Amino acid sequence: MALSEAHMRAWRAVLGAYATMTGSVEEALREAELPPLSWLNLLWALDQAPEGRLRMNELAAFLNVSRGGLTKLVDRLEGAGLIRREACPADRRGYHAVLLPTGADMLGRMWPVYEAELERHVAVSITDEEAQTIAAALTRAAESACTLEDTTMEPAEWSAGVRADPVGVQSQSE
Repeated sequence: MALSEAHMRAWRAVLGAYATMTGSVEEALREAELPPLSWLNLLWALDQAPEGRLRMNELAAFLNVSRGGLTKLVDRLEGAGLIRREACPADRRGYHAVLLPTGADMLGRMWPVYEAELERHVAVSITDEEAQTIAAALTRAAESACTLEDTTMEPAEWSAGVRADPVGVQSQSE
């Protein structure tokens, strides 16, 4: 089955929107003298996880980064005192990344900047109904591509069923 022109346009639109909006968020975080988006994504993933912890392989899958890339990112956040590594009690070879209170505080400082950029670009451009349709379609696409068997979070959980904002961080719209 050949890829239709409509599907190719949709895919290119996803890539273009992602690149443009992440660039906008990165710039806003820089202007606010806050760490980069990769830090927010990691802190948010831990904030959403049970007990604020994830195994390193789960975190790498959630963030879609290589294990080596994750190690470097975790080193930076650990060095900043925002997270820590803990040995997994069930598997001494494995480690958890654990969110520290200072990491939750940093996420709380970063979140309003992130949310404002999403409101500026997404909320004004896409209706709630369109957002639901897009989320459902992209979740199906992610599930069809997901081959990781060692992750506890399914693609559907990445976009649905998790809090939209970090614990303790109130939305600007509230």
